[in-house]
Amino acid sequence: MAFADRLKQLRKKKDLSQQELANQVGVHFTQISRYERGDFKPNSDAVTKIAQALNTTVDYLMTGSTSDAANNAGLDKEIISRFKEIQDFKTPEKKTALFLLDALIAKNKLDNIYQH
Repeated sequence: MAFADRLKQLRKKKDLSQQELANQVGVHFTQISRYERGDFKPNSDAVTKIAQALNTTVDYLMTGSTSDAANNAGLDKEIISRFKEIQDFKTPEKKTALFLLDALIAKNKLDNIYQH
């Protein structure tokens, strides 16, 4: 997948219009359109702002790689992969997945308290 495709996919996942993303980045909406068509790539300042607005990394936007994000966050690639799949769920399923994660986290915390 190319930069243009990742940009468009992430923008749509965030339910942002090109205009809304452009406002957050500080460019004209036609520039976002050009990025998504693959006509241009943003400069380093713009790509950093785009990554922040879309809650992703510059590395992922530019190369599709999640390894740096996973390593920097102390997460393994398997966990990142699962979270990316959950992110694509429809809202009710996403809420259920998060509820289950919260329950497992709470159980683990309680187990740790009672084991000490």
